[in-house]
Parts: sequence; C-alpha cells; structure tokens
Amino acid sequence: MLICGQEFEFSLMNANDLDRFEDANEQMQRRSAEESEHFRHGGVRLGDHARAQARIAMDCIDEILGAGASDRLGLNENYMAPIYDVIEELGNAFAAEKQRYAAKPAQPMNREQRRAQAKKNRHKPPVSYPAPPAAQMVERVDKAARRKQLLAELAALENG
Repeated sequence: MLICGQEFEFSLMNANDLDRFEDANEQMQRRSAEESEHFRHGGVRLGDHARAQARIAMDCIDEILGAGASDRLGLNENYMAPIYDVIEELGNAFAAEKQRYAAKPAQPMNREQRRAQAKKNRHKPPVSYPAPPAAQMVERVDKAARRKQLLAELAALENG
C-alpha cells in the first residue's frame, strides 16, 4: 500500500493485516480515552496532552504499517498535522483498494439495450407556455411606468 509516497506491506485483502488494523484501532481508542480522562482530572499541560495523543496515533500507525513506519514517514510527537495527513492518506488508500476490487467490469450492451438507452437519453425540447394574463398585465404596467419615467427625464433634459 502506498502511503505518502512510501510503500508499506499492508492490504485490505489480507485477513492478518485487517486483524492487525482492528487491534491497533481498538488499542488507540482505549489509550486515547484513558489519556483524555487523565487530562480532564487536571494537572496535565495542554502540550503534554497533545504529545501523548500524537504518540498514541504514531503507535497505531506503527502497528498498522509495521514497526518504524512513523519514523519513515517523518512523524514526531510535537507536530500533529503530518499525523493527520498520514491518517487521511491511509483512509484514501483503503478506499482506493476497496474500489479497485469492488468495481465490476461493465457488460457490453446488445442492440436492444443500446437503442433503449439512446431513446431514454434523447433530448426533448421544453414546451413554452404563454404567460398568464396577470403576468402580462404586470409587464404592461411596468413598461408604462418605465416609459413615463423616461419621457419625464427627456422633458427635463430638453427644458433644462
């Protein structure tokens, strides 16, 4: 699997890899909950809490992709953005691999199916209906008011 330009031995089609992923994810959630509870009790600086959460995520990435994966990807506990990028890349790689094997080849259509498809896609021009009488009256009033305004402006210019 290609993550952030580096190849790792992991596949969604390998049951052992899926077990490793599931175990790592459960362990990460458990450790994260414990760390959050520890933080809620107080006495922990915000930076220390962020570093602990980063270490938990990096340990999870190492469990999933293999020991040392977080080092290969250049992750460190002081900066969370690259860790989030790797997690997003993992999700994208999972989706791509799943899509690759889930996509079914398109069956060629026979003549009857092609004709039915062409008939369904045939463009029908829109039908235009005359405006209702009330709309025509409003339009006439608007035109008359505009004409009156323009004539008044013209007369002001001629007299001015």
